[in-house]
Amino acid sequence: MSQARKNVNLDDTITWSGKQLASEIDGEVVLMNIDRGHYYSLDDIGSEIWRAIEQPVLVRALCRSCVEKYHADSETVSADVLALLDKMLEQELITVVSA
Repeated sequence: MSQARKNVNLDDTITWSGKQLASEIDGEVVLMNIDRGHYYSLDDIGSEIWRAIEQPVLVRALCRSCVEKYHADSETVSADVLALLDKMLEQELITVVSA
């Protein structure tokens, strides 16, 4: 039996898991995990990341895009994006489609 992944890394390609419902309210995304019945609210940047991963995307490219858009430090952005994606993966809101 395979064990579920616990962390996302920069070389992963990720996308929505299909186990969630999403709705946009006042520019922010609210998610619900269908299986668990848990709700999640994303801030502006989290909502932007959510929209960006509707189709499979390489995490490294997602981080690079955030660095360029927000003119922020690459290491900080990567750490923050990976932390958010790890939480999403833990809650089965995203899936890793290739590593």
